[in-house]
Amino acid sequence: MDKKRPFPRRLTLLHADTPLKTYENDLPLASPALSLRLPSLSGQGGFRVLSAVWCRTGRNDGECRGDFVRIAASFRRKCRDAGIPLDRVPLSVEDLRLIGNDLSALDELAGAGVISVAPFWRGDNLLGGAWDTDKGLTDFGKQAIERCFDIGLIPDVSHASRKAADGMISLGERRNRPVIASHVGFDAVCPHGRNLTDEAAERIAKLGGLVGITFHAPHLSRTGTATLRDAVSHILYGFRLIPQAIALGSDFDGTDLLPDGLKSSDDLPALAAALAQAGLPDAGIDAVFSRNADRFFTRF
Repeated sequence: MDKKRPFPRRLTLLHADTPLKTYENDLPLASPALSLRLPSLSGQGGFRVLSAVWCRTGRNDGECRGDFVRIAASFRRKCRDAGIPLDRVPLSVEDLRLIGNDLSALDELAGAGVISVAPFWRGDNLLGGAWDTDKGLTDFGKQAIERCFDIGLIPDVSHASRKAADGMISLGERRNRPVIASHVGFDAVCPHGRNLTDEAAERIAKLGGLVGITFHAPHLSRTGTATLRDAVSHILYGFRLIPQAIALGSDFDGTDLLPDGLKSSDDLPALAAALAQAGLPDAGIDAVFSRNADRFFTRF
């Protein structure tokens, strides 16, 4: 990047698992054990990080519901203690097992400050199947996505099976409401069940949604390990395909398998520099780092 050009002043990340990691390990937000360094972002002109509460494996629906309340409260308390405004760290949910078979629980999540929900993580639940299954949305899953549209929760196709993702996007098309893919790669660059096909990405973009690029190495490279260059490859591929919709997902604090050169949010300036070196213009870098996301979130 041109040394005269500063790092993009605004930043949006569509997925970080920092709430659970800080809760499970009783970590302050300034802990070097975290890959998302929220206090260091406070000097930016503005940032937004969708902060995910994940339903832990081995927990039943009711336990997951209680976990959400405790994890969300703990994270918000730590944000207040660190002087981080809560509107910069809106909540999301990863795996909607916590609602059981109760659609009204979606209203409770929205009332608790959740803005997006990924129905699946692995395997299946009452709503349908994750990426490692061949199951689509169940009838209850369709009702849940419809309810999300009704109350303003943003459905997230990350972790969904191909069939379930198609069902979520199709419901969005029928209602003219957007969905997102908060932390994915592109299947054309690295074939993987967690990555988006071009067709799905284009349909999400046409709805006005977002596609956030993951930093989870096995989804960036066929070797299972990755470098900063692999993340750049997915971003550039996405920018050529859907320039108005590409964003940063990250998956900070949700994976220990981060690319070399992109181990924490402190490395995001290096990502911006690598994108510039690869030929992405300043306006494109700004779009990827926040402008596309800013435009999207003005709708909510």
